[in-house]
Amino acid sequence: MQRSLVLSTNAFRPLIEVARQAEAAGFHRLWTTESTPRDALVRAVTLGLHTERIKVATGISYAFTRAPLAMAAAAADAHIATGGRFSLGLGAGTKGMRTRRYGIHDFDHPGPRLADYVRLLRAAWSAESGLSYNGPFYQASVPTPLVSGELQELPPLEVFGSGVNRRMLQDSAASCDGVALHPLVSYLPYLDRVARPALGEKTQIAAWRVTSVHEDAGEARELARRNLAFYFTTPSYAPVVEGGRWAKTVTTIRDTFRAEPTLSWQELAAHVPDEMVEDFCLTGTPADIDQRARELENDLAERGVHELVFQIAGIGLAADEFVDACRRLLDALAPGGARA
Repeated sequence: MQRSLVLSTNAFRPLIEVARQAEAAGFHRLWTTESTPRDALVRAVTLGLHTERIKVATGISYAFTRAPLAMAAAAADAHIATGGRFSLGLGAGTKGMRTRRYGIHDFDHPGPRLADYVRLLRAAWSAESGLSYNGPFYQASVPTPLVSGELQELPPLEVFGSGVNRRMLQDSAASCDGVALHPLVSYLPYLDRVARPALGEKTQIAAWRVTSVHEDAGEARELARRNLAFYFTTPSYAPVVEGGRWAKTVTTIRDTFRAEPTLSWQELAAHVPDEMVEDFCLTGTPADIDQRARELENDLAERGVHELVFQIAGIGLAADEFVDACRRLLDALAPGGARA
């Protein structure tokens, strides 16, 4: 199984050295994240230009912030700039994010819409004599060729979809080359019950896992605990635990946050027991984390996952702390025992 790293932080320039270290350590891919203060595409290209071999991908870029043809052009340029090492990870975000943060209210039916979006991307990348596209959500008419000779000389530009609920996962699997699984979706009971049946048998699957490496095992769990508290304040993630052992815990987290929204993530994390951290996250000391990762890889491989993506437990970490956490992870989890 391939090992990759996702860089989920607002810090930017320090990630260049992290990327170089990940490449030297033999990691498969770097995934860049997007939020209101950061752009995943710009970050992926930047890291790709400062490395030579490691793959780069957006994990994820928001489809709703970019018109499909604008995204097609940006992704094509990213693939060319990185010498064919780029993959485009796309997502719809949550409804609350789309409306409250970005003021976008017309990204309805996100699963079918995202699938139509991807079909238009592919049409644009192969439009040798102009483009005429008429889908259920998007239309485009361009009389001139859109094909780039430089793009055609490279390996195909892969698209990864994403999602949490069954319909989003099904639409992503049907329209994309692969699916990037949110760390909550890679929770094994939910993966078995909902995600894996929705994805089919031919889909490439990259599974995120919140990961924390620290000399103090208790501190490693504490850092991961904050990430779970952060995620489960979002109502749309509740179905991941519906009917399971953590449903009441998630309700408590959400109700507590609603009643006291000024609580810190550390305070809210007090509601997350160690057993829940073990179920959702990968934590440990430098001495034992690799063995834990191998056990997880075995579990995921049995479910058709081909890439394990380590996500630093970064909630509440300053930029220098995040970089230190990356270095601990890279040293402890380098593929094949390599060391940066």
